[in-house]
Amino acid sequence: MNIQKLVIIIGVLTTLASCFRKPNMENIILYAHREAPLGHVHLTVFKDSTFEFELSGITTSEIWKGNAVIEKDSINFNYYDSIPVVGKRAYYNNKYIEYLDRPERVEIKYNKLKSE
Repeated sequence: MNIQKLVIIIGVLTTLASCFRKPNMENIILYAHREAPLGHVHLTVFKDSTFEFELSGITTSEIWKGNAVIEKDSINFNYYDSIPVVGKRAYYNNKYIEYLDRPERVEIKYNKLKSE
């Protein structure tokens, strides 16, 4: 019984901790986020064209980093190491980023990309 309570408390604390994650917007040009019942997806693109892409679940979280090449309506992601399941290319508009290799759509929360 005590182990079950401990597991529940850890789950609740993990969920609460993820809710309070706030990025430092000073060096960010694009921030997109999608909350899911069992995890979340974050994409952050910085002024120096580097990025962080995070996929997390109940018990796991993985972050990929690299350089982003931003074009008029698309972003190419050049990862430093492995490539996540969403792939290396995405299209974006004013509201969403949509990955091409896997159906994944992330809502843009903050956008300082120059409009052309």
